[in-house]
Amino acid sequence: MNNIEIVKSESLQTIKNNLPILERHFYYEANNKFLEFFKDDYPFTNSKIELENFDLIMNSEKPFFTELENIKRVYNRLKFLTDSQASDERLWAGLCITRFWEYTKYRWKIKTSSDIENHFFFGYGARRSLTRNALSRLWWIGRLSYDETRKNPYELTELLCENSNYIQDVLERNTFNNPQITRAFLTAILQLREENIVINKRVMAELSKYLNLLGGTYLLDCIDMKTIELKIFEKGIQLYGSEF
Repeated sequence: MNNIEIVKSESLQTIKNNLPILERHFYYEANNKFLEFFKDDYPFTNSKIELENFDLIMNSEKPFFTELENIKRVYNRLKFLTDSQASDERLWAGLCITRFWEYTKYRWKIKTSSDIENHFFFGYGARRSLTRNALSRLWWIGRLSYDETRKNPYELTELLCENSNYIQDVLERNTFNNPQITRAFLTAILQLREENIVINKRVMAELSKYLNLLGGTYLLDCIDMKTIELKIFEKGIQLYGSEF
């Protein structure tokens, strides 16, 4: 077990301010050219978070196909993180730049400065960045869909990982901040499948929008999760009946 190296706050800002200069270093296979930029001013500091050494799989020509297994590898080992810790850019940027430099480049085919900012760091707003950074994405998909009460705790995660659009449509909406709401929503999707209703990215997007609308009418955090399941299920039946 080793302590995770996180990016120092001042170094994080320095990196972002100097991306036009540093950009070419991110295209190398290893991170040594990037680290040379800092010379004696090492940009990382040890956190109190311990993590064993492990690898992420990179064995598919279509990187998204590795997502599910890599979610399990990251979330199983870092399940203990608080939501606050897991929202810290310094943590995930540190992992992307050090231990998982190669994976980040593999998963997102880094070709531009925008790719660097978005997938090594947090390049979007607070919510969207969590599912766009290469490493925080894996943890947060696990956090919001892992259900230890199920025989297969990753059953809902498997559903999300069927299509990259599902992750975007579901997890990048503020309505899904609460894991219980996310799990209730995905449970309703599985129930619709049991009724032989085809779930595709169009249906998933519409049902996600519908839950967002419900969030404007109800305090979803205060509603019984079975009620959310029922409302999503009924909306799915309605869409099916209208030949949506």
